[in-house]
Amino acid sequence: MSETQQLGQVARRTVEDEVYGRIRAAILTGEIEAGERLVHDDLAQRFGTSRIPVRDALKRLVLDGLVETEGGRRGYRVTVFGRDDIEEIYSLRVLLETRAVRFATAHIDADTLTALDGLQTAIEAAAAADERERYVALNQEFHTRLYAAAGQPRLARLIDGLWRGLPPLTPISVATSLTETAAEHRPILAAMANGDAEAAANVMADHIDRARVALSAHVDAEGRLI
Repeated sequence: MSETQQLGQVARRTVEDEVYGRIRAAILTGEIEAGERLVHDDLAQRFGTSRIPVRDALKRLVLDGLVETEGGRRGYRVTVFGRDDIEEIYSLRVLLETRAVRFATAHIDADTLTALDGLQTAIEAAAAADERERYVALNQEFHTRLYAAAGQPRLARLIDGLWRGLPPLTPISVATSLTETAAEHRPILAAMANGDAEAAANVMADHIDRARVALSAHVDAEGRLI
């Protein structure tokens, strides 16, 4: 394959990634609403690209769970998340993430704990300043690095799939106290530092369940998640 062909493939991939990221962000912020039909030509015009990167981006969003196909037709629409979806995803999160915490507690080293402590300090600062988007990004990084310490790559990928399949913007779209939610990480880190895997897993389960309750209450009040 020539260098020109290789560069062309990279360029197409970059466009697809850009379109994927922009559609995903529009869905998560509610700019593209739950249940809305996604038309290739309309999206291509909106983002100034051809239909091919739009098509490929939509396929990736289907895998994320944010977009679904419309029955036997070759169309797409934004997934509508209800109570049943939240219950299913969060029950799976408890199973998988508590397992990851147990493994991580057994294998984590001092440097990783220090790094997580630093991230937690940044999370608390973002919460105090009510910087919700920064809080979300730091929170995702905290959980990702914690689960990576488990040394279970397949487990980490399953967890990542659940996170990507449900809008992670709880503090943005749901009325929650950032400082209270941020503080829930501290007992997890303390239990891990003490080598108490069961205590760390129990605190993580409570942490996830509080998010489930908040999301369910939001859906009851608003009729939808996003």
